Amino acid sequence: MKHISTIILILLASFAASAQVSGDLFQKNIDAHIDIVPLGFPDPSIRFGSEMMLGNRWSAGLNLGVGVPIPGNRGLGFSEPRWTRGYRLFEVRPEIKFYWLKRERMGWYMAAEGVFSAMAGTAGKSYYFAEHSDTLQVNFDQADFQKTKIGMIGKLGGRFLLAERITLDFFSGLGLSSTRSSYGNLVNPTESRSDPFFEGENYNVGKRITGHLSFGLRVGMVIWKKPTGLSR
Repeated sequence: MKHISTIILILLASFAASAQVSGDLFQKNIDAHIDIVPLGFPDPSIRFGSEMMLGNRWSAGLNLGVGVPIPGNRGLGFSEPRWTRGYRLFEVRPEIKFYWLKRERMGWYMAAEGVFSAMAGTAGKSYYFAEHSDTLQVNFDQADFQKTKIGMIGKLGGRFLLAERITLDFFSGLGLSSTRSSYGNLVNPTESRSDPFFEGENYNVGKRITGHLSFGLRVGMVIWKKPTGLSR
């Protein structure tokens, strides 16, 4: 928590220091950004993307996620299966934003983000719950796992222009997705009964609707902007 507070103070100080620098976040422009917050998620990844300001209050963006295996893969404390090899993830996230409050160098927005994600990996010793059962637990020493997800997320966030070209975008939101997952090639499978209070989505198989929380922090750079003096 101390480190997070320090980072926030540094960012606020940077924003205050840049207040006198000319620039307009809502001038037509394109940025390129990165978000490393998903490295802490149960399916760890890094997201790269770009946002295009369309003028006035609207923008459109596209983000691509690439899986990054994390030792132990405990993410934000979730005890997800440990991916022993072959972990891979690719996701596409188109986004449209409406800035309901804007100033020259900052804006607060609401957004709709689509999600398509495909993930696979080989899990070490773990378990999952059989399809159409909340209590039948299948245990194994090793198994192959794959999952696809298609959904939509509604988000609220804020975006800032620091110095001349640096952008900072933080957001959170809630969404729903249609998720299909399965385990195969089980090594030493056994069955048992369990009545868990909560399990992560990677412990369930079959097709289902899942809810999820989204949040992130994108740091970017404006790579093109429309020359000043021209109409927007």
